[in-house]
Amino acid sequence: MKDIMFFDANCRLGCYFNGGPCAENAAALLKEMDYYGVDKALVRHRNLDKGPLATNQSLANMLKEAAEQRLTGVWCILPSQCDEIPEPDVFFRQMKENRIGAITLSPFEHRYQPCRLTIGKIMDAAAERRIPVLLNAFASKWPDLFRFVEEFQRNVLIYQESCGKWGSDRNIRPLLENYENFYFETAGYWVPEGIYDLAERYGAKRILYGSGFPTYNHGSGMLQLKQSGLALSDVELIAGKNLERILKGAEL
Repeated sequence: MKDIMFFDANCRLGCYFNGGPCAENAAALLKEMDYYGVDKALVRHRNLDKGPLATNQSLANMLKEAAEQRLTGVWCILPSQCDEIPEPDVFFRQMKENRIGAITLSPFEHRYQPCRLTIGKIMDAAAERRIPVLLNAFASKWPDLFRFVEEFQRNVLIYQESCGKWGSDRNIRPLLENYENFYFETAGYWVPEGIYDLAERYGAKRILYGSGFPTYNHGSGMLQLKQSGLALSDVELIAGKNLERILKGAEL
């Protein structure tokens, strides 16, 4: 399986304000990716939950240093009422100019309610353009996640950092079953034969490979996928083709 294209759906750039493992710039991340054989990555800033406007710009600056264009960025959104980010059309144009392909949110750290009243304008615009939304902020906040997915079911939603060592299938599977735009990313999903069973039940097109770097390394999730028992065509979808399709389908 050495020729499989791996497109990591869950990487972070930049160092956390009080230390810890990190890739301080694009070159450091690309070095890690090359070591494990990862072709591309979708990346967000390590500190976006602390200062989204500054870290959005910092991420854009770091991506400009990566001439190979193997990295696609993720920007954080905020409620429209405080005029901190521009109108959706302007924001999306700026995303395209800076090689940003997806958006995310950190409502609990940024102290707002993740609902239509606060972010409906930009979420609806993202739904129209099929721009993916990463839901890393909702890890283990299942009531909040279920309400959010129901309210924004037209959006392309990618749930991240979900599981911990015990897994979360009783919460993940109802969302996969009922919402066709809901995708599941595999970082930290260590359920024996779990990826195989999810793909068999809900389709390999609904699952994305993600490493969770730098919390985890790239290789552990790659090994789990390669040894999942799925057909090579399904492994290829999860490894990178699904994310590539989603990003290419976005209208920026």
